[in-house]
Amino acid sequence: MKLFDKIRSYFRSDTTSDATSAQAQINASSYWGNALNINMGGYSSDPMKISAVYRCVDILSGSIASLLLEPQRLTQAGRNEVTGEKEEYFRADKKNVLYSLLTVNANSRLTAFDFMKNLVSSVLLKGNAYVLPQYDANGLKDLILLSPNTVTYDKYMNTYLVSDYINGIFDRYQADEIIHVRNVSIDGGYTGISTIAYAANILGIAVATDGKQTELFQPGSTLSGYISGDAESVVGFGNTQDKQLEMVSTRVGSEIDSGKRIFYVPGAMKFNSLTLSPADLQLLESKQLNILEICRFFGVHPDKVFQSSSTNYKASENSQTAFLTDTMIPWLTKIENEFTVKLVPRSMQTSYRIKFNLDNYYQADWNAKSNYMTKTISAGVWTVNEWRRKEGKAPVPEIGRAHV
Repeated sequence: MKLFDKIRSYFRSDTTSDATSAQAQINASSYWGNALNINMGGYSSDPMKISAVYRCVDILSGSIASLLLEPQRLTQAGRNEVTGEKEEYFRADKKNVLYSLLTVNANSRLTAFDFMKNLVSSVLLKGNAYVLPQYDANGLKDLILLSPNTVTYDKYMNTYLVSDYINGIFDRYQADEIIHVRNVSIDGGYTGISTIAYAANILGIAVATDGKQTELFQPGSTLSGYISGDAESVVGFGNTQDKQLEMVSTRVGSEIDSGKRIFYVPGAMKFNSLTLSPADLQLLESKQLNILEICRFFGVHPDKVFQSSSTNYKASENSQTAFLTDTMIPWLTKIENEFTVKLVPRSMQTSYRIKFNLDNYYQADWNAKSNYMTKTISAGVWTVNEWRRKEGKAPVPEIGRAHV
């Protein structure tokens, strides 16, 4: 069968690869940065050097990686006192090796945090992220995040060809053997396209703005200008005067560079200083608009890139909730589904799942967290001892039961 697969793949011309995709051209000389060659007249074409892009990628990948991705087993909790039906709930299966791989160490190279952060970064900057589960005689051993630009997906044969020199993996895999997390797709959901590719126009403008800003401010506060003749005493300059003008210009320039603030210009000449033009000022003001446009592409509130539009604490708090519901939840659901489908047998998917634990999302907001604790204890969802265990404290006797 492998021989026929190779023959058929040889005649297939429409194979989708991260390295050759027309929608997202990748420069292999840079691991993350130059995810798209943005040609802006000699300016730096590295999107990750734009502060808003770096922050959006960092906040999205870091926020998702900070949440625990847990294998959860459906557990029986007894029977309902009224209906007599079995009461079941999902709880973390900490004895499964998958729990250690997803929460502590994904493989010998990456911790669980670095594994998830790089996975999300790869989806944003490359369009796709590929994970290979490796097994040994005892079962699941490692979760290998394959290097960028090393996987080719054949959507006709539904197979993945891996040529990863860093991890030493060279083989063809079936679709159910590779965990494939995609960004927004335009080919029916087979492969994703990077956010950088979708935002190429606005990123090009942002790169040009940064380049122009560097040209304007790199000299610091050094005075700049030009030497001209005095219209009242000199009508024009001849060859001799041109040489004298050049000598004066060179002398004035060297004196300015040396730090002098007062210098001499001959009476028949005058020094004209140059300042920022209205067009230059408008270009710098447009940088604020660029940040907002970049945030729209990544689905990140401007407050999170330190572009605060409001000093209202309530508005900032609402933006945190909106970020969770509008941006984070779709990402979490996508990752949960892909990991569950590829790591849990179909026959067990009703009683076993892989899901993010959102308890740590508000861990830095002590006011919101304390209110959440109080309400869950009052409603009987959690007990005081359960909360104490979650906070790393020993349980207190006699208060272990739930009360409403």
